[in-house]
Amino acid sequence: MSHLRMSFANEATESTNYRLVCKNNSTVPWVFYVYQTLPSQPSDVFSLSWFASPYKLSPGSSITFDWSIDYSFVWGNTGTVTPGVNYQAGGIKPCSLTGPNMTTFSTDDNAPQLSDPVIGGQAGSLTINEASNVPNSTFSTGIGMSGQGSFVQQALTNATQVYTPEPKYWIAAATEMQMGVVLAQNISETAEVQFPNAIYTMYATLNEDQTWTVSQNQPTLNGVFAD
Repeated sequence: MSHLRMSFANEATESTNYRLVCKNNSTVPWVFYVYQTLPSQPSDVFSLSWFASPYKLSPGSSITFDWSIDYSFVWGNTGTVTPGVNYQAGGIKPCSLTGPNMTTFSTDDNAPQLSDPVIGGQAGSLTINEASNVPNSTFSTGIGMSGQGSFVQQALTNATQVYTPEPKYWIAAATEMQMGVVLAQNISETAEVQFPNAIYTMYATLNEDQTWTVSQNQPTLNGVFAD
């Protein structure tokens, strides 16, 4: 399994749009997927397979991932959150680092739900308050971006989750992967790439030796990147 980490050199704002164009220049088919990590990510915060190709990309095939920096709160009926669990978001509420940034997750009338976000909590962070009627090890709650879940934790009775998003973005190739799968904490074979200032499209090619080549320049037909 090969992975590529991405971080932004330019200051991204909410609603900023990004694009990652990926090509399989290896000799075997792969599923390509994108996920996020946080600096100094706690062990109880799990990254999700944020986007994933719906099928394996055959050699020479490409896929484009587009996203905007628009945050949301998410919850799901996952049971115990462990790597490999397929997270299906049961609900999603748009939120903002500079506006409504706090919600409450409850199970009133046996109907799990997030409240409409309000302004509160820590400035520049996203806060989820877990109500007293939330059972342990049944649900998960977290945050998403561009309409899809990106990070989750186990929902616990009377707990509080605080996220301060400074995400790093990764592209990965695997023999099997679906959108929403809870990922393991430790990932090897990484390569970092930065979006230069005012550059919002990057290109990544998986090479024959399962390493990645990334550039702001579009590769030629044979997979070679222009200078």
